[in-house]
Amino acid sequence: MDGGGETHLTPGRRAQRSLRTAVACLIVGISAATAIAEPSELFDDWFSRNRPGLDVLGAESLSAEDDAPRIPEPMVFDLVRPLGAKQGEAEVNVLALIPLNRRVGTTSIPGPIGIVSRNGHETEWAPEVEFALWDGVAFEFEVPFEGSTLAAYKAAAQITFGTAFDKRYIHGAQGILLYDTHSRNWSPTLLYLAGIEFDEHFSMLAMAGFRTEFNNDEVAERTERLLNATLFYHVNEQVTLGFESVFAHSLSGASDLLLMPQVHWEINDYTMLQAGVGVNMNQDYSLPQAGLRFIVSY
Repeated sequence: MDGGGETHLTPGRRAQRSLRTAVACLIVGISAATAIAEPSELFDDWFSRNRPGLDVLGAESLSAEDDAPRIPEPMVFDLVRPLGAKQGEAEVNVLALIPLNRRVGTTSIPGPIGIVSRNGHETEWAPEVEFALWDGVAFEFEVPFEGSTLAAYKAAAQITFGTAFDKRYIHGAQGILLYDTHSRNWSPTLLYLAGIEFDEHFSMLAMAGFRTEFNNDEVAERTERLLNATLFYHVNEQVTLGFESVFAHSLSGASDLLLMPQVHWEINDYTMLQAGVGVNMNQDYSLPQAGLRFIVSY
């Protein structure tokens, strides 16, 4: 008998291991990103020549000026670059969702990262890269983990349709394809995206669509309607407050709601830290969660 495998760990030990893994990955990501965020003179020269006047974190900045409204991205269910992204924009980030109580039940509805918890409530974290290939057209690749286990491969594409209402409204669409490494099933997601800027301080982003899973006999259980609505308040050029809600409702009747108040802090022109504490609720339990996302844009 193998007495040292992860299957023999107690839930408490597994929780500690997953938390240590996520924290370590965040520290490594922040350290690497901080090094990137201090660009050399050569990088500064390239940036000023190729994208003069472009603020890569402009959606969070009161001073940003562009031909599109400034709508930030939600921390948990983020976009593939902000709507209206310019050609050549790129981003590397890592998200961690840390459960603050692991002694509750589980649900069959995938979480905001897109995976269903299989080992109790372990820390979910996901590094990703994003790139705007053309103006308004962006792509991303993401690798979600559950604890120290690779849970899925995820790719997404996003297009911006345009603006309206004196450039205070902007909309687009996003498609996501996730491959679950455990079930070996594919899950497509299709979303309509809409953002509105009320004034220089308040803005809102909404997503609406559906998600399903191929090769699954329980189609009603694994097909969900999705709705995300996030209200933002721009405090100043460095700080934005947000209140994010992520709602999923399956055709079988099960539902899941995540509420996540959050703060976005632009550390410098290239890096941002987002953090929040909220609760994930369904008919069986309420799970408090902390969220962190570290972003490097260039």
